[in-house]
Parts: sequence; C-alpha cells; structure tokens
Amino acid sequence: MPSVQRYDSVPIRDYHFDDQTGFLYVYRVPIAGAMVQKYVKSDGSEEMEAKLPEEILSDSTVSSANSKPVTDGHHGLVTKDNSHDLMKGFTASNGHVEGNMLYNDITITDPNLISQIKNGSKRELSIGFETQMDPTSGTYNGTKYDAVQRNIRINHVAVVPKGRAGHEVRLIGDSAEAVDQVEPSEEKGNQMETRVVRADGQNITVAADDVEKITKLDADNSAKAKQIADLDAQIKKLKAEKAQLQGNADEANKKADSAQAKADSLETDNEKLKDQINHLKGDAFDERLNLIDKVKSFVGDSDYDYHGKTDRDLKIDAVKAIKGDSIDFEDKSDAYVQAAFDMLEKPKQVSGYAGPDPETKGDSQDVDLMALRDASYGY
Repeated sequence: MPSVQRYDSVPIRDYHFDDQTGFLYVYRVPIAGAMVQKYVKSDGSEEMEAKLPEEILSDSTVSSANSKPVTDGHHGLVTKDNSHDLMKGFTASNGHVEGNMLYNDITITDPNLISQIKNGSKRELSIGFETQMDPTSGTYNGTKYDAVQRNIRINHVAVVPKGRAGHEVRLIGDSAEAVDQVEPSEEKGNQMETRVVRADGQNITVAADDVEKITKLDADNSAKAKQIADLDAQIKKLKAEKAQLQGNADEANKKADSAQAKADSLETDNEKLKDQINHLKGDAFDERLNLIDKVKSFVGDSDYDYHGKTDRDLKIDAVKAIKGDSIDFEDKSDAYVQAAFDMLEKPKQVSGYAGPDPETKGDSQDVDLMALRDASYGY
C-alpha cells in the first residue's frame, strides 16, 4: 500500500495562558475521528477516504498523537533535523479516545504564533500525519468510500489561518463534519506517487508533484494552439474579403489594402505564437525525460526516486550503481561527471591498441579525466 501524507483541520477552541511563562494552552482538542472525508488531489481528482474506528482509534494511532511538535503551518514531516526551526510548541501525553473522537492537549510556546492566535489571523489546528492507502471500497455510516487510511501515524499539529480553503473541519458538539481536504502538491509521502497525464497529444507518466506543472504547460500550449487556429480563420476570412474587394473601385482597393495589412499583421502574430509554443516545449523537458530513462537503465526502475535531483545527481547515481564507490566525485567538475557517465556505455576492457591518447591541457582536471578513462578501460 502506498504511504502518503494527509492534513486534517479543527478550529482552536477555548485557550488559556500560563501566568508565569505566558505559554498558550488548549485543552481537550478533538484531533480526529472516525469518518469519511473527500480529498481533492493535486491532479484535480477526488477520492473519498475512510478513517475507520479500528484505524483512527487504535492504540498505535492514539499513542502517535503524544508529545509531538506544534508548528506554524505545514512544512512537511518534522524531524530532529528541522525541529529547531519548525517546532513552536508540543502536544501533551494524554491522547485518549472519547466516543469516536481522538483528543489531546497542546502547548504553544512561540510568542509570534501566540500573537497570531490572539489576533485571530490563525485559529485552526491542522493535523499532519502519514498513512498507508488501502484501495478497498465500502460504506461507513451510510457514506461510500474509495479507500481506507491505514496505519495512521500523527507527525505534528500545525496552526493555520482560519477558514483556509480545503483544510477545515467544523465542530458540532463532540462530532466533526468533514469538507474537502486538499492534498498539497508540495508535500511528498514516503513513496513517490505517479500520475498519467496527457501532454502534447500523448500520455506520459510523471511524479504526482509535477502534474500541475505539466498540465499547466500543456494547457498553455493548447490555449496558444487555439489562438493560432483562430488567427488562421481570421486570415482566411480577410483574404476572402480582399479577393472580393479587389474587383471594386478605389474605395474597395483601400479596403483591400487595409485587409492585407491586417492579414500580414495576423500572420506575424501567428508566427510569434508558433515560436512561443516551440519555446515552451523546448528540448529541456524531452532531454530530462531521456536522461531519466537512461539513468533508470543503470540503477533499475522499481525503487529509484529521481524527483528533486539535478542532472549531475542523476549521472552520479548511475555511475555508482555500476562502479560502486570506487570513483570519488567530491570537488569534481561537471565535465568529469559527464565523462564518467558517458563511459558507462563503453566496454570495461579494451584489448590491443586503443588509439592515440587524447590531447590534454596539463591541468589537474585533465589528470583526473585521464585516470577516469584508464580505470574505465581497465588500464
């Protein structure tokens, strides 16, 4: 089952201040409950996901709500490496279940965040958690769902602006009514999600985080293609008007000249738009996909995560997949990395005369490249 991140929200109810420290306390916060929620994903699709009682109210999930960081907004998973910057408070250790709801207390220590809560600019608590998606459908309390959130592990509690679109749970007594929950495209789960999108007339598989960028690019291309089609139609119409006007008197000739000027102007705009589309498509996107495919042929396709890596990182990963750590890339130039990557397609052993030595420029980098070549050919 794929592991993903989710964010659910509840409004901050009554809070209190410690007279000595000035810390803000919120007691008995309803963190989550057994329910079915609609999540609108980054690709625009919707999925009804169930928090079944045996999952959200399990001992492991309740325990995961204890002693966790409180943050100012969501910034991905909170760990020891980023807690110094992100942690603005903490949850208590009294996570417990009442009915179909999970409760806990929170303490907020950061003065800026406390001020935002007091002035009303931030008045909701949004739970950030990891869960594994089980694509099992069913019905809970009369509501159909498409998948079940299993192995729910709460990572942090974020304070977010009041009424933030897509992250609100309105409390009615001791229960919660869920509205659309948006899965932010900038957050990643433990396992990369992919989507199939149609771009430039063909289906391609991309990382879920890149869907918005790809679809926007394709939408821009489609919009400009429509503009070109409209301009072509206008040009055709104007040329027809010109042909009709050419048989008339001087006034008709003037109109024909005007129509020709418009047609020329439209043709110029047409060419500009075509250039813009070619620029939008460019070679960068295709080159990136080709590089990823090539690297996958060396590192394997099943578990390799290329998202967020530079071209240099991808090439180094490919070399290490074949040669291990025998080559040190620290402080090496991009040319050195490119040479090591290119040599992966060459035979590892060369018998007989291998041709004249390449010309060198005499600097330390050339020595490195020559050593890399010798190692690759087995000298």
